[in-house]
Amino acid sequence: MKIKLQVFTPSGRIFEREGDLVNFRTVEGAMGVLPRRAHIITHLAVSEVEVVNDGKRERIGVAGGFLYCDGERVVVLTVDAAER
Repeated sequence: MKIKLQVFTPSGRIFEREGDLVNFRTVEGAMGVLPRRAHIITHLAVSEVEVVNDGKRERIGVAGGFLYCDGERVVVLTVDAAER
């Protein structure tokens, strides 16, 4: 089973990938989520969000924002911008 990562800016969705693991940094510290994780909503720090799929890592920089995970997908809402 994979977990889907979606990143949205005010102008719309800019990134979508599936992976085995999603890593990110909250304002309180680093976290990672796997498929079927319990629900979480958290405040993101200015950092990178990383999706790991079959050992390959892909990162996207985010200018803070919020992250929601329901166990099947991770949705990042960034206030200003995000870039690869």
